[in-house]
Amino acid sequence: MGRFCLISLPPSPTTSSFPTYSLGCSLMAIEAARLSPSIAAAAFLASRPPLALRPFSLRRRFPLLRVLANSSGGDGRVVALSSSELRKRRGLSSSSGAADSASDGDEKLRSLRRLFARPDVAIDAYIVPSQDAHQSEFIAECFTRRAYLTGFTGSAGTAVVTKNKAALWTDGRYFLQAEKELSHHWTLMRSGNHGVPTTSEWLNDVLPSGCRVGIDPFLFSFDAAEELKDSIANKNHELVLVQGMNLVDEIWGDARPNPPKEPTRVHDIKYAGIDVPSKLSFIRSQLAENGCDAVRGSDVPHSPVFYSYLIVEVSTATLFVDNSKVSKDVLEHLEQAGVKLKPYEAIISEVER
Repeated sequence: MGRFCLISLPPSPTTSSFPTYSLGCSLMAIEAARLSPSIAAAAFLASRPPLALRPFSLRRRFPLLRVLANSSGGDGRVVALSSSELRKRRGLSSSSGAADSASDGDEKLRSLRRLFARPDVAIDAYIVPSQDAHQSEFIAECFTRRAYLTGFTGSAGTAVVTKNKAALWTDGRYFLQAEKELSHHWTLMRSGNHGVPTTSEWLNDVLPSGCRVGIDPFLFSFDAAEELKDSIANKNHELVLVQGMNLVDEIWGDARPNPPKEPTRVHDIKYAGIDVPSKLSFIRSQLAENGCDAVRGSDVPHSPVFYSYLIVEVSTATLFVDNSKVSKDVLEHLEQAGVKLKPYEAIISEVER
């Protein structure tokens, strides 16, 4: 297979009038690309007219959030407190609704931990970030895995579950919210507080040497996974890419919302600023210069984007998308631009070719 540029959609809108879209590569695609030295993967950031594409860093760091509760002792020692203890100290009473939520959360943790023992999983800990497979700023409801597992509905946070502990990292915007929403099964780790360990430091502390830490590789950038891998290697832990399933999706089951099926549509040129052939031509020129030989949707609320991947090669371009979303008008638009369609799930096998 020739050299290509891999673009992961949907983008992340940052403005309303001229949205900026980030096209980032997922770990799985990059990991597959590393298997072949002849393949060079690139990601670009497309912004307002006139077209400006510039390299987009994949260094979207894993949220190594440093969080702890305040100290109760007089020796200046900082300790982590469970959410139930935080509620008790703040005088927050438990309602029947909170009790029901705690019971539900306990069952979710038990179900998740049962999966740890499956022969095709075989892990000692699992990390659940807030991101979807495209590192989107806003995500569809079906990808709110961290919120489903923890009960914490803030937009930022990382959950880590071992066989006997569960902790949530979040930042100062959400401390009070997390105290109210987390059950006593979770320890709230407060980002920015003095003495708080990172997720990898915490794992190194609570796990015996030589454990296996699992992640869904679609939800981590390459740099984030490499950093995590190196950090936990200090205790001889192994980073395990749990492929073929997301463990939270497994326990969510039929109750999990369906992925968005909103139809795609052609983005008018007055908003896109430049047509598809010109964009592809520009990307290919950048590929050549660096030695590497605009459709919209409604999958994400408030954003004209849809879940997909785009592979741009020297002479072809292939869009990986749920075909049921593609209307006749969009199909004709893409065909005229020289873009082929393949199923969304085919991205990994395509990159591995």
